[in-house]
Amino acid sequence: MRILIILLVVLHSQSVYADDIENSLSVNLANELLTTLPGTWDGQAIETPVGPVAYSINFHRCGEDIVAGVANPGAALHYWRFWQSDGELRLTFLTTFRGNQEPTPLVANRAETRTIWFYAPELALLTVSITLDDPQVDIRIFHHDKPHVYIRLIRTDKTMTESDLEAGLVKSCKKLTPP
Repeated sequence: MRILIILLVVLHSQSVYADDIENSLSVNLANELLTTLPGTWDGQAIETPVGPVAYSINFHRCGEDIVAGVANPGAALHYWRFWQSDGELRLTFLTTFRGNQEPTPLVANRAETRTIWFYAPELALLTVSITLDDPQVDIRIFHHDKPHVYIRLIRTDKTMTESDLEAGLVKSCKKLTPP
């Protein structure tokens, strides 16, 4: 009986340790995401329902734990807002496709080696993964667990005019709230 109790204590300790490592990785990866994103990115939505589309974006730091950007791939604006609250990394995404003004809140629920997975608690059919692979970032959007959109962003050293930077900052950092 004593050996069984010791074995259970050891197994439980290893499980708690593994959870701590995973949580630490998630915190480190979340911080890396918020540190890596600010700046100018050239990109392409490689896979979309309508084929490849140019997808450039400039992410701005909007607060201590907030990074946001707006992309204009042509048919709609895409607002991306990454932020931390209560120790959780969150993403608010808004596409204005077909006049939509309803942002989708997502929460990071899993971290792998270089990838953070987000799910939408109120829209279970949507999952987003963000993979950091310097000097690029890969964003994959899944609809009903099937690939829907694949975006690859590559850091660029293009400089923007002061007025373009200011306009982008104002547009990117606006709070995304339901109408």
